[in-house]
Amino acid sequence: MPTLARAAPLGLLLALSLRAPASQAAGDEVAAPPPVWITNAAGARYRVRFDPGQRFILAAGAETLTGAAAGLTATPGFAVEIGLLLRDDRPAPGWDVRWKRNHEIAHLRLHPMAGTSGAAVDGALYRGIFLRQSREGTLTLPMTPPIALSLPFDVGVLVEVGHLHGALWPEAGGPPVDAGVFHGEALADFWRSRQPGRWLTLGVGGRYEVGVQRDPAEALHLDHRVSPMTTVAIALHSERADGLAAGGLRAEASHRWSSLRGWERAYRVDADAELTPLAANDRPLALFALATADTAPDLLRPELRGMAGVRFSHPLR
Repeated sequence: MPTLARAAPLGLLLALSLRAPASQAAGDEVAAPPPVWITNAAGARYRVRFDPGQRFILAAGAETLTGAAAGLTATPGFAVEIGLLLRDDRPAPGWDVRWKRNHEIAHLRLHPMAGTSGAAVDGALYRGIFLRQSREGTLTLPMTPPIALSLPFDVGVLVEVGHLHGALWPEAGGPPVDAGVFHGEALADFWRSRQPGRWLTLGVGGRYEVGVQRDPAEALHLDHRVSPMTTVAIALHSERADGLAAGGLRAEASHRWSSLRGWERAYRVDADAELTPLAANDRPLALFALATADTAPDLLRPELRGMAGVRFSHPLR
């Protein structure tokens, strides 16, 4: 379908974003999705449905950070966000077992003028959530005869590779630069939603990361941190069927081993929200906000980061 080289009316998209789509009916089954295009009284066609999990994103906004141990600036600063998001299509009619897949590739926030080192980064090179959905929802025990146990949840895994947080080069006497080598979790999804972008998961997993820190004498120190299946996380994520609003919350507690301090505990909470009020040239322009709270022994005090801005998306379907 041709793309109209103009912005959709603000009032039209706001009205659609506030109206509950029919596919959010009880049972949360995947009904016919809302229309992608609509035609107004003048005969002009506008795109009004987008897929938040299948797009290239470019965003910019203001970021604030509190905490004397922060590697980013403590006053409001400028940050940009890039990333490629991919996921599978909606299930075909009559499906029995399927995988709900969500991929984030090079999803990074860049801080060009953060700290004395001049730049910082936060994000992951790859992050994937894979949820196995079954209409029967059973666990089969290979006995004679086989026994099927009903489960109140779906199962899945989370995989993250190459997580980065901190200045591009550690500052003398500053906080560590964290490089996450691998993070994996076994998931139980209690929402069991058939709609894309919706889950309520409880995860148990492990992580290996390296903290790089430079002391006031410019000596470099490496801190190897390992969580051997001692990380517990709960995550909630939802989005409208038309893709005009989305948000999530994740809380994580980790009992990990540090090569410098021994066994220790770390906690992290992430929250994000996105609202799309208009589309320019049939490409969504969204308002977004996100916040992260961290506390760990390698930080001098708890750290709170927040960012708000405008996100441009290029739909991939």
